[in-house]
Amino acid sequence: MSDKPVVGFIGVGLMGWGMAKNVVEKGYELKVLAHRKREAVDDLVGRGAVECTSAADMADQCDIIVMCVTGSPQVEANVAEILTTAKPGLIIIDTSTADPASTELLCAELAERGITFVDAPLSRTPAHAWTGELTTYVGGPDETLEKLKPLLSTWANVIIATGGPVGSAHAIKLINNLIGIGYSAIWSEAYSMVEAAGLDTKVLHEIVSNSGLNCGNFQSYSKYILEGDPNAHPFAMVNCLKDITYYNRLATKHNAATLVSDGVMQTLKLGKNMGYGERYMTQMADIFRTLNAPKA
Repeated sequence: MSDKPVVGFIGVGLMGWGMAKNVVEKGYELKVLAHRKREAVDDLVGRGAVECTSAADMADQCDIIVMCVTGSPQVEANVAEILTTAKPGLIIIDTSTADPASTELLCAELAERGITFVDAPLSRTPAHAWTGELTTYVGGPDETLEKLKPLLSTWANVIIATGGPVGSAHAIKLINNLIGIGYSAIWSEAYSMVEAAGLDTKVLHEIVSNSGLNCGNFQSYSKYILEGDPNAHPFAMVNCLKDITYYNRLATKHNAATLVSDGVMQTLKLGKNMGYGERYMTQMADIFRTLNAPKA
């Protein structure tokens, strides 16, 4: 009998599938919740996981529940169901990109029930989730992080303590995402301007690649422009908009200026209204291409 905790996993989508795969393959008893992506659930069951019928069913069987869902509404809905059967001592790890204000409220409410809530959002891509090479940053007490490190290490090879309370990891995740999404907006406008000026996008790529501006974000983004491949970062623009919306709420709470994020938000809102919301963030150039297209 393993002395490892029984782990439940809610949200086996693009990131969660690989994360959950690593949990079960590294010796944890794993429970998974049915997901619209049956392929992921069936694969995990084939690796040894057990499928649960509901979050309440899972909470009744698990010591730790990991959530990797779209955002705070989904987190809150799952927590409400978990609470119908949860016992004191349960730990919930939220790896989603969520609203820090919601996270702080959930932490306080769950603590009154003897349940620990931890924010541990992620960086990198689904490919890194599959290989167990994500980066995660964790809010809350150091002793909680130390207790959870063996499990977190199944999907992350870089674990960073924020040094702040629960909710701080979700806050810094939003700041991190502003950088990534903001860069995508800049690359989009720049490449589209090259096209509008009748110049060669390969030349701009070569110039940036041989300058101090070169980075992994630029190279991933450029695959769509140069090769037509949007899959370097499969994250939908509608989810980018959700993250920037959460970021602006955080900024409003702290009375902080949002000059850059406001521009990024308006770009994403426009893209959604143009019908591009489900396209990946690497396809933001399509917004500018449409705006820059010659008018009849």
